[in-house]
Amino acid sequence: MWEAFNEMFQLGHSLGHEKYMLDTWAVDVARHVLTKDLETFVEPVREEIQLAIDALLGLDTENWQTVDLLDTMRMIINRAGCRFVVGVPLCRDEGYLAAAITSLESIVLNAGVTGFMPPLLRPFFGRLACWNTQKVLEDLQTRCSAMLQHRCAHIAANPDDESQDPSDLLQRMLRHAQIHKTSELTIDQMTRRLVMANMGFIYQASFAASNMLRNILESDQKHNTIRILRDEAESFNAAAENDPSRLWTRQNIARMVYADSVARESLRLNTVPTRALVRQVMVDGLHSDTGMPLPRGALVSFVSQPMHTDPDHFPNPHAFEPFRFVRLRHDDAEAHRSSRPSSASTKASDDAGGSWSPHAFLSTANLLIFGRGRNSCPGRYLVDFQLKMLMSHLFTRYDVKLADIEKSRPGNKWLLEFIYPQKGVKIMVKRRDRIEQRT
Repeated sequence: MWEAFNEMFQLGHSLGHEKYMLDTWAVDVARHVLTKDLETFVEPVREEIQLAIDALLGLDTENWQTVDLLDTMRMIINRAGCRFVVGVPLCRDEGYLAAAITSLESIVLNAGVTGFMPPLLRPFFGRLACWNTQKVLEDLQTRCSAMLQHRCAHIAANPDDESQDPSDLLQRMLRHAQIHKTSELTIDQMTRRLVMANMGFIYQASFAASNMLRNILESDQKHNTIRILRDEAESFNAAAENDPSRLWTRQNIARMVYADSVARESLRLNTVPTRALVRQVMVDGLHSDTGMPLPRGALVSFVSQPMHTDPDHFPNPHAFEPFRFVRLRHDDAEAHRSSRPSSASTKASDDAGGSWSPHAFLSTANLLIFGRGRNSCPGRYLVDFQLKMLMSHLFTRYDVKLADIEKSRPGNKWLLEFIYPQKGVKIMVKRRDRIEQRT
């Protein structure tokens, strides 16, 4: 898998070494955090999402204001993702955030340009194509250099004491490198490791949030989407008892089945990468099940959209039906109760999402965006929290609608093999007053 990603992203040219893809120690650290310790990290993410929403959308309860959908969602998710990766204050530093995004966009663009070159020409054209990327990386390195130096000095002075460590992914990476990867404890190398972390935690998630909100607003008139999501969020938040940190757990957010369905349905129809389960052939003499020769070095992948819009799995497959997966959950629960009448007591749990469901956002069944099996993307656990936190705060605190000037939805834009949300879409927002928030 990593060999295939390395071929696709051409990081040897943009980041200067293939190890940032092929040596996956930082991914292993992130996977451990996301699968074992995530709940200790989610409260800062929740706080950052709320602060970002309030700062970007304002507190005016009287007047509507118009904002750019994509720019706003990207900034909210970028701040939340960077809160998870590097913490405060960099997650609120507009210069750092801009440099982080620019570096990712430059790497993706260079991957396309260099990847289309014949292998013999890549060393030459790769250096030319990535010249601007190196400038962007230098800017990013300058912005995080002082922070990295301070943290490395802190670790050197406190090699066995983590009690005063910042609670973010970078600190876990630095602690790991202190023991296992001391050669990478340099500013330039850790900056490049940060770039790869940003690729995983802020890049695609911000586009997913933009597509999701657009789908919600467009479906609201027909499906009453906002009202249903708002009711669910208010009911969910009421259980916090003034302590949100105890509320936002994996077990609890599994009950947010309407928000879960909206997020999954949006990803079903709107994904940035068009290929999934990308693998590179590593041996000679391999053939597909139909007899097609697969030469060593070839990339093999699935085009995800045909499966995501397969009418055998999804009736009316090209329509955004926000609560499609709630209905499927209920159908499964009814079938289960019909086959086992004595299990009627499980109804509340099944209907509320208390038990695992193949229709949940985190499930990779019939949804290829996160991959499959043991190599499926662990970042989906953080995205699950981010999107539900976004919907919860946005719809309980704000009224939101598409701007009046929007007549029809512009199609998403293709760039190489990626599909991005269209720029320039405007939404209108107004802070709900306290009376509205209680009714």
